[in-house]
Amino acid sequence: MRSYIINRLLKPKYIKIIKAEGYPFTIKIKNINILYEQMNNYKDTKNILCPSKPILIDNHALKRWNERVGPIICLDSLQKSLEIIFRNCSYRIDQLAHGIGSIDNDIVFTYENTEKLFRITTFYGRKNLHPSLNQVQNLRRYNLYSNEYVNLALTTEEICRQYFPLIPKEMIHFQGRITSYILEKYLISNRKLPCFLCYSKDNKSNDYYSFVIDLENPEEMMIPNNVLYLLNKLGYSDFILKYFSYHNPEKLDRARSKALDYYMTSMHNGIFFH
Repeated sequence: MRSYIINRLLKPKYIKIIKAEGYPFTIKIKNINILYEQMNNYKDTKNILCPSKPILIDNHALKRWNERVGPIICLDSLQKSLEIIFRNCSYRIDQLAHGIGSIDNDIVFTYENTEKLFRITTFYGRKNLHPSLNQVQNLRRYNLYSNEYVNLALTTEEICRQYFPLIPKEMIHFQGRITSYILEKYLISNRKLPCFLCYSKDNKSNDYYSFVIDLENPEEMMIPNNVLYLLNKLGYSDFILKYFSYHNPEKLDRARSKALDYYMTSMHNGIFFH
């Protein structure tokens, strides 16, 4: 009866899953507020960097990461993490100028794009900590032609306060008839249930928006029907029922009534209802 109720609540017209991937190399995030900050980093732009070649980070770039970006990390972990982001979250990578890019509109890096490799040569730092990086080309020229250098290193305390760029536990690209979605699943410390970050784009107008889905608080916001349908497919039927009890209790009551009628009719006709 439960599945019958949910099917009556959702009734999707068309959903096509484009790609679904899971990443064993992931880090739990400390709290859901980090996802709300991440919402603003999605960009639908022609200036994204999406290299198809192997990505190389050398020891010099690692040293600059640990001095200027943080948190402190080993070369292997940094390499694996950024490969996931570059390969699967290209909407988070901007090309600022020739040879200069940024991650999440914050972490500024330089690169060389050769025939065989996409090589990250150094990290300048975080724009939110060094506003001068918003004019990174001018800063680069200053370093080249001046005897003085801008100190971009962070203190030990600042390094320890930084978060690593988010890596989802799972990611699903799917679309309805007029809207495309990216659903990212994140594990949160001290929580049993995951949270989701969803990016939505209208395929006709190219308008897009993003929102956080907190499975522990279904009353927080309205969620598109297609996304609810996919959450149910992922096994979160309890959330679906709680969601409708807050946002559309009348529809939930009607679905339960229909399910009960169907159940009684099935029992009368000798059909077992599951």
